[in-house]
Amino acid sequence: MTDLLCCKGCGTTKPGPTGDPTDLFPSEHCGDCPPWRCDGCEQMCSMAAPCDCWLRLDAIPLADVKALFAQDGTFNITPISEEER
Repeated sequence: MTDLLCCKGCGTTKPGPTGDPTDLFPSEHCGDCPPWRCDGCEQMCSMAAPCDCWLRLDAIPLADVKALFAQDGTFNITPISEEER
């Protein structure tokens, strides 16, 4: 069996399916990648230290995360302003 590419950034592979999204589509970057320059803001970025333009969903209540994704029916996420909360 051929190893599965699970990261385009550093070329990390895995020996077989693990049940995560990289079974179907390799991620752009992973925790093994060296820091890279962000396409959005040009700052240095890594999985351990994301740049300022990343929106961290783990720090937002679940209802607000759902609202972000439901806003316009696409995956184009913009932060919710304090007025919209």
